[in-house]
Amino acid sequence: MTKRSADTKTASMENGPSLQVLAVAGVLALGALIWVGMADAKAPALDAAAGEAEALEATAATEKADAPRPLAVGDEDAIARVVREAERTEDGGLGLYKRGLYPEALMVWEEAAEAGDAGAAYRIGSAYMDGQSVSHSFDEGLKWLRRAADMGDGRAMGDLGSAYDWGFGVEQDRAEAAKWFEQGALRGHAASQYNVGVLYEEGEGVEKDVIKAYMYYILSNENGFPKYPAEAIEALTPKLTNDQIKKGVDAARAFEPI
Repeated sequence: MTKRSADTKTASMENGPSLQVLAVAGVLALGALIWVGMADAKAPALDAAAGEAEALEATAATEKADAPRPLAVGDEDAIARVVREAERTEDGGLGLYKRGLYPEALMVWEEAAEAGDAGAAYRIGSAYMDGQSVSHSFDEGLKWLRRAADMGDGRAMGDLGSAYDWGFGVEQDRAEAAKWFEQGALRGHAASQYNVGVLYEEGEGVEKDVIKAYMYYILSNENGFPKYPAEAIEALTPKLTNDQIKKGVDAARAFEPI
């Protein structure tokens, strides 16, 4: 059974690079070569996908190391200045968050969300769901995630999918999870693409469709979701006919996020 990710935020490296120069080239080449009977290309193509995932993880680690240092405790003037100068946007709040100014970041995100910033609403929801910088509250977290999702944030849709998939603050409901994962997937959210691919492969919450599963695994790999999509492609490929592989590859090539 293919493994779903319980932590889509970490695995999708949302704070790191977005669309990368991609391992999907190898995976698409793999599908095309298998289709014409050249299955010996499988190992190097999958190695390319795995190598790209490792490179993305290394980039994320470097960016984390380069994050702004926290301000000195008690330096009220400096804190007031950076809060005052922070843009009222998702990124403005994130800059404060990375410096350990959690209440101030939340304040900026709330102001930005009220002005229609979907990403800021997502950050608030994520903070309450994690409970690391504010008091843990599924109710508040889900409220803000729904608000962000209503404004079109694919990450929020993915987190709502995870909530229903695992029963975090709601009754476990795989059909509802699939709905939210697919909404995120259609917006190009890599973790959602992987997770809804698993549901399509297993036939949980949706009618089983291995071609859609294959397509979403390719897209997830393309968008930088580390490790799992390449493993899923490797496991699923031998179970498919050449025609199914071709259809999955063609669907991935034709995909355009909404």
